[in-house]
Amino acid sequence: MGVDRINSLTDSQRSYLRLVLQHKSSKEIAQQLGISAHTVDKRIKEAMRILDVGTRVEAAKILAMAESGAVSPLGPQSPDLAIPQISVTSGATGTQGNEAGAASSGVMVGEEQLAFGSHPVPRPFPLPFPTGDRPHNNLSFLQRLGWTIGLIIGLALATGILLSGLTALGTLLVALRN
Repeated sequence: MGVDRINSLTDSQRSYLRLVLQHKSSKEIAQQLGISAHTVDKRIKEAMRILDVGTRVEAAKILAMAESGAVSPLGPQSPDLAIPQISVTSGATGTQGNEAGAASSGVMVGEEQLAFGSHPVPRPFPLPFPTGDRPHNNLSFLQRLGWTIGLIIGLALATGILLSGLTALGTLLVALRN
């Protein structure tokens, strides 16, 4: 990743990516900064475009690694390459090369996770209700629409099964009477 790309990020984009690094949703970032979630999404997408990455988490990882002094000068690499696990606690002094710069910020860098502290990796399939590790529902419009359509189809199937079962039971009762 070129340092020039990282340097072309605005201060607001950097602050949004730092909040993404703390596992904050666009809604939470917007509430914290007093702006709309649409504005947050727009600025994060622009940062993703500048950094040439596909997800906001990747962009946040790149920024954190750049700010900790662990930017790779090699440029883009295959997604098959794993990022080594580096765990640093706040206030500790690192002994490995990448840990030294990240020691003061308490950054934990892993293949699926880059966070302050130890947060669980997000579920790959978003659920339509809050869970213990994800207290807020952060579904997009299309995800909500998909869940709604899925639930409607499921209810229609369940209703059909129930009605056919009642019909079969009624037929059985009539046959037993005769």
